[in-house]
Amino acid sequence: MIHRREFFSRGAGALGALALAPVAAAERMRAGLAANDWAASELPALGPGSDPARLAEDERFWAGVRRAYTLQPDVLNLDHGWTNPAPRDAVDELVRGARALEALPAEQLPKLWEEVANTAVRQALAEAMGVPPGEIALVRNATEALDTVLLGIPLREGDEIVCSAHDYYAMLDALEQRRARDGVVLRMLRPPVPAPSLDALAEMYEAAMGPRTRLVLLTHPSNLTGQLLPVGRIAAAAHRVGAEVVVDGAQSLGLLEDPVSALDCDYYGASAHKWLGTPVGMGVLWMRPAHVSKVWPLVPPAPHVTGMGRFEWIGTTPAYVEPASLPALALHRTLGAARKAARLRYLSSYWRARAAAALPNARFYTGDDPSMGLGLTVIEVPGMDPQEIQKRLRQPDRILVQAMAGNARAPEIRGVRVSPNVYTTPAELDRFVAALARVAAG
Repeated sequence: MIHRREFFSRGAGALGALALAPVAAAERMRAGLAANDWAASELPALGPGSDPARLAEDERFWAGVRRAYTLQPDVLNLDHGWTNPAPRDAVDELVRGARALEALPAEQLPKLWEEVANTAVRQALAEAMGVPPGEIALVRNATEALDTVLLGIPLREGDEIVCSAHDYYAMLDALEQRRARDGVVLRMLRPPVPAPSLDALAEMYEAAMGPRTRLVLLTHPSNLTGQLLPVGRIAAAAHRVGAEVVVDGAQSLGLLEDPVSALDCDYYGASAHKWLGTPVGMGVLWMRPAHVSKVWPLVPPAPHVTGMGRFEWIGTTPAYVEPASLPALALHRTLGAARKAARLRYLSSYWRARAAAALPNARFYTGDDPSMGLGLTVIEVPGMDPQEIQKRLRQPDRILVQAMAGNARAPEIRGVRVSPNVYTTPAELDRFVAALARVAAG
C-alpha cells in the first residue's frame, strides 16, 4: 500500500503525476457538470460575452442558481463571509465518499489522493486561481495556508513585518508568536474606518515600510470591515524595499478574476469553502516558485519531497472532502468570478441604500464605491451592542448575521457583518433591513 506521505516521496514532490491531470480534470469537470441538475436544466446558456452587470439583476437567473442548494428554509443566512453552503451535488458526493472511505479506508485513502485530489482537484483549483497546478498546495483552510508562510519564512531578530489591526485574528496570533519566538518587530497599522480612498490606504502602508521591512501581510478584503486594499500598489512598494508580500485571500478567492497573478504578491492563501463554495475543509496555498525551498513546512514532509508537496503532508485526513469539491468548482467555473462579484456588489448596494434611508445615523465601514469592497459589508448602529443586534435578528426574525465586536486589537470595530450569497434575493434583503430598523427602534 502507498499512503499519502509515501506517495509524495515517490514523486509527488515534482508533481509528475500531473502529466495526465489535464485530461483527468477535464473528464471529471464534465462529469460534475453533467451530474449537476442546476447546470443542465435551470439556467439559460451563459456565453463568454454574458454581461456581469446586466446578469447581476436577473432574479430568474439567480433563482436557478439557488436551486443547486439545499438550504435551511427557516433561516435567512446573511453570514456567508464565514463559510458558504456547498451545492447539493457536493454534499451528496461528500456523503457518498465518506461511506466509501470508511468501508475500506486502507485502500480508499491512497486511491482518493492519487486518482482525484492530486489531479482533478489540483487542476480545478489552479484554474480558479489562474496559476499552474504545480504552484499550489492543497491544505485545509486559509489559516493553515497562511500560517505555513508566517511561521515558516526565515526571519531574524529585528526584522520588521508590516500588518494591520484589521487582519484576521489567526494571522496576527501567528505573527505575535513569531515576535515572541524570534524577536521580529510588528508594525501594526490601524486603518481609518471607513477609509477615504484606496490611495490613502496605499500611502499608509508605504509610510510604514523601511529598510528593515521583510514581510507585508495584506488581507483582501478584511473580514472585520469588508475593506479591499490596493494590493498591487502596496506590493510594488514592498518589493522596492526588498520585502515580500503575503496575501490573505480568504474573502476574495472565487470573486476576483486571476486573484493571484494580478496581485504581484509572493504568497497567497485562501479557503475554498468560502466563495468557491466547496465543503468545509478545503484550502489552498500558492507561492512564487523561487520561495518554495526556503519556507519551513508546518509538518515535516518525507525527506525527498520537493516543490509545493512539502506543505501538504499533515498525516491522515478525511480524504473524501477533496473529491466532493469538484461539483462546487464546476459550478463556480460555469458562473465565473466576475459574475459572482457583480451580483454581490449589486446586492450590497441594494441593501445599503435602503438601510441608509431607514437608519440615517448608521455607519458603514467601507465607502460605497465598488472598488472599496465586494459583497461583505459591515454596518454600525450607534449606541447598540452588535452582539445584541445579532441575537435579536436571529430570534425571532430568523436572520443570521455576524457580530464584529470584542476584538482587543481593533476595539473600534462595533458593527454587524452582512454577507449575502449570489442567490440571496432583494426581497430577503428588504426583510433584513426592516428587521434591523425594528431592532434599532427598540
